Amino acid sequence: MRHEEAHDEASAPTAKIIDHPAVPQGEAELISTPDRLGEFMRHVRTQGCFAFDTEFIGEETFIPKICLVQLATQSQIALIDPFAFEGTLLNVVWDAVCDPTLTTIVHAGGQDINAAQRHTSRPARNVIDTQIAAGFMGMPWPTSLANVVHAVADLRLNKGHTFTEWDSRPLSKQQLSYAADDVRYLPLVWQLQHHKLETLNRTAWAVSESEESLRTSDEFAPESQVRRAARGMGLRPRVMTILRELVILRYSIAQTKDLPPRTVLPDSPMLELARRKVASTEELLDIRGFPRQTVHEFGTEILAAIQAARNLPLDRDLVWVTPEEGADDRTRIDALWSIITMRAISMGIATSLILTRGELSRWYLARGAGAAPLFAPDSWRHQAIGQWLDSFLDGNETLRLGWKDGGPIVP
Repeated sequence: MRHEEAHDEASAPTAKIIDHPAVPQGEAELISTPDRLGEFMRHVRTQGCFAFDTEFIGEETFIPKICLVQLATQSQIALIDPFAFEGTLLNVVWDAVCDPTLTTIVHAGGQDINAAQRHTSRPARNVIDTQIAAGFMGMPWPTSLANVVHAVADLRLNKGHTFTEWDSRPLSKQQLSYAADDVRYLPLVWQLQHHKLETLNRTAWAVSESEESLRTSDEFAPESQVRRAARGMGLRPRVMTILRELVILRYSIAQTKDLPPRTVLPDSPMLELARRKVASTEELLDIRGFPRQTVHEFGTEILAAIQAARNLPLDRDLVWVTPEEGADDRTRIDALWSIITMRAISMGIATSLILTRGELSRWYLARGAGAAPLFAPDSWRHQAIGQWLDSFLDGNETLRLGWKDGGPIVP
């Protein structure tokens, strides 16, 4: 997936740069020499806070190919051409992103932060994602950069460059302007968000959620990929177990071939492999959409993975067994979901930042059987919702709702 899609409706160049002390003016400088890069990074460190973004291509290689790095402080903005730097010359950038003494501002910045974490082998600290911060200020989560800039700074950014060849050189003036606007307004956005979050006493929540989300966004999580590949189908647990083994093998093959996992084996044919429990090369070739190159190179390994999964102990399937909601359970869970949603909206927190209905259902059905609490006691979720919910379920709280200015309120 290209980075523009990750940013959803990310900004295109504006007709006029807003005149504000927190917005760097003029065209972004394109940096292609170590001396100038070092000079700009020294400026970043004197400011203590900077915006960070990358443009990358993710559909050609296992690790996304970074084609441009964007940086901005309140007074300066620069674009760095990674193709002009060899070896470890860009480490000065990655080190700054992972430096806990600096504040790094991103928007939907999972892939961008992952690049820095890969190069430094350190987790990013003191990072704020303005998309997440917006979720603590009454905005939906996730939401686009353009929407956040408009909501926070009352500035409309145009849309454009949905697809572009960031690895082509030279980059056009329009491409460079587009890329610059992905960071140009982030220092201002975070300045305004920070002020609002401070009045709401939620700054620590936004920082905590940003760090946790960005730190784990690059982890390989086979179970979540299995559920995504299953597309919500009511598959048998053993099929899900086979699918999991195929997901793990796909990941390994993709690393070996330096290809994106879904290029090695797309979700749909992989799901069909698991459902049919194929046992021969002929059956592999009969699967529609199965890459023939993968069959020829790795058919033996794929068949062995399917057979091994079929022979796993049956208790391995338990991870996929979700307790069924009876009619009474469904009514109560729906009611609780509505209550949590209404309370979250009334507090100005995006419900999807807190939990999903599936998570609520699994917790509710296991409640009273020694299950873990819905939220970790030291988490912001417990502070925001969990404490009140525990008291509510124990009969010590009541819920009174009102409606004002088009939304629910807690009187």
